[in-house]
Amino acid sequence: MLENFEVQDKDKLLTPGLLVFPDRVQHNIDAMIELAGGANRLMPHVKTHKMSSVIKLQMAAGIRQFKCATLAETKLLIKCEVNRILLAHQPTKEKLIPFLNWQIKYPEIGFSTLVDNLDSLKLFSDLAKEKGVKIKLWIDLNNGMNRTGIVPEKAMELHRAIEQESQIEFQGLHVYDGHIRPLDLQERISKCDVAFDSVSVLINQIESSGGSIPEIITGGSPSFYPHALRKNSLLSPGTTLLWDLGYKKIWKESPFLNAAVLITRLISKPNANTLCFDLGHKAVASEMPLPRVEILGLENAIHKGQSEEHLMLTYEHENDFKVGDLFYAIPYHICPTVAKYNRAYAIEKGIHTGFWDIEARDYQIDLEG
Repeated sequence: MLENFEVQDKDKLLTPGLLVFPDRVQHNIDAMIELAGGANRLMPHVKTHKMSSVIKLQMAAGIRQFKCATLAETKLLIKCEVNRILLAHQPTKEKLIPFLNWQIKYPEIGFSTLVDNLDSLKLFSDLAKEKGVKIKLWIDLNNGMNRTGIVPEKAMELHRAIEQESQIEFQGLHVYDGHIRPLDLQERISKCDVAFDSVSVLINQIESSGGSIPEIITGGSPSFYPHALRKNSLLSPGTTLLWDLGYKKIWKESPFLNAAVLITRLISKPNANTLCFDLGHKAVASEMPLPRVEILGLENAIHKGQSEEHLMLTYEHENDFKVGDLFYAIPYHICPTVAKYNRAYAIEKGIHTGFWDIEARDYQIDLEG
């Protein structure tokens, strides 16, 4: 695998660093479209990469609608002139105000967001009336993730309330089931279907009462394939664009390639079997237990510890590694890893050809524009 990522002019690379491979990103986009059955069925999440360079590749492939989680990501999508933006993170008042301001300023873009409770619905309606606009809302459903959303069994009341609000335009149902992660694909499909049963009941209730559901958005990356088998739903994978070791282990049959890797250098050898790298938890997602990366060529090493700037490994095999040697590492979780960097090295055919800026990594942003 190492030969897929090696850079010829590696002495010019600063570590720790993030590499992206445009040809591999393009491969992943093509695979997403093929699995979905067409670009129009995709509403990919941008939270994984936060880069206009990736968005533009998707748009060139025919994808024009996107999900995001932050205002910075929303602003990035506006800059890229996409057709539709779903802020898939129920906004509080201070976030909804600039979101509505952008909706007014850019009427050519379809803005929407999520709601899962009556209090937020009232807030949204009041602000919409104040600004003289309508808000497009999706009901965020909790079908087992237990992170956000209203359980389908209690969602009819919320749907009725939405229908009674003149400033609200109902967009449909949003279902994220990131908790479904069996390694066996058939088991994952089965669990995904079982978790969707309560959603199907809600759909029947709404339609039986004379209502309609314009659209349904289902799943993320782990359940991308199971929901791709479902008819009449939009799909919103995100990690599929860059891929990582965590999802690679969950979905071993996937067509996706690791399109982003970390570079790190050996900075000390306290003894023959101890290796220290400049890959601390400031440089890679660290919310999970060690190991948090797999260093290519050191797959059998034992990850002993990690501090802010250091990663310590024990490697029992004979070696001639020297301080300064460059190594390539695949993170277990790419999304929060990308957010630690301002920009990534773009690598094409082993050559560093420029940088891809990670524009939407900040929370505190200029709300103008």
